[in-house]
Amino acid sequence: MEKRSLALVSGLYLVNAAVGTWLAVRDDLKGRPFGWTTGFSPLPDFLFGLGTALSAPLLLLVVLVALNLVMLIRRPQSRLAATMIAALGVGFLIGMLAEPITWEFLDAGHFAPLLATVLIVNVVLPVAIVILGWRVRNL
Repeated sequence: MEKRSLALVSGLYLVNAAVGTWLAVRDDLKGRPFGWTTGFSPLPDFLFGLGTALSAPLLLLVVLVALNLVMLIRRPQSRLAATMIAALGVGFLIGMLAEPITWEFLDAGHFAPLLATVLIVNVVLPVAIVILGWRVRNL
């Protein structure tokens, strides 16, 4: 049951990342984790760089999908895959908390409901990924 829950939460994270990527590209929200920037616009940064202000880079999202498939299909590797998924969750959480936009959206003058939803989900789901990944690892 925990494996399915982890896969479901990972899938929800991927959907939220897709919405976040769309918003970031639409509104030119460049990723600036810890103030670092590649100088790319959001789409190339999503495809080849650090990601956008609202989503992890494509490569990490593909890795998340692959690890979930390994966890669900390959029983001997399930523990390792779950551990790596939990580690990705930690990375996703740190990345989102390191983005200035995560804190700027609280400013009443810039509040947007869809943006706020994506940001909140980008913090909550990685926490769930870490917890579930650790539980699957310890099965």
